[in-house]
Amino acid sequence: MQDPLILTPTMDETARLQPFVVQAAEEAGIDSREAKRLLLAVEEAVANVISYGQATAITLRAAEAADRLVLTIDDDGVPFDPTRGTATDLTVPPDQRPPGGMGIILMQSMADSLSYQRTGGHNILRIGKLNMDAIGMSPVDYRLMLTRDM
Repeated sequence: MQDPLILTPTMDETARLQPFVVQAAEEAGIDSREAKRLLLAVEEAVANVISYGQATAITLRAAEAADRLVLTIDDDGVPFDPTRGTATDLTVPPDQRPPGGMGIILMQSMADSLSYQRTGGHNILRIGKLNMDAIGMSPVDYRLMLTRDM
């Protein structure tokens, strides 16, 4: 895997995410469609850190596990756990609900796994994307399986 990507918390830096995520996904055998979904989740998480986190630095790391790619976003901003359930009520029309909460829903729907911990004054968010070849399933079949289990 590649070296960590260290970002200053400005929106201009988000342009550096795509090459990092795409390379990590290619190295892990993640197909391009799923890599795009992973990139959306990472972009949303990093944009939240930049916009609301008051961080002074953001570090991204990529690691391969047996069946997935895990991208870790480490920032020194205010504590925030995006894996907690959102209070956004999707049954309420968008123009009638308060702003916020949709980014978390986006991250949850684009990633195959999300985990969070607060360690040593840092937010550590891990975003996982399954390698469908490694688990012997197509992305469509995997999503169908998930919806059947709900």
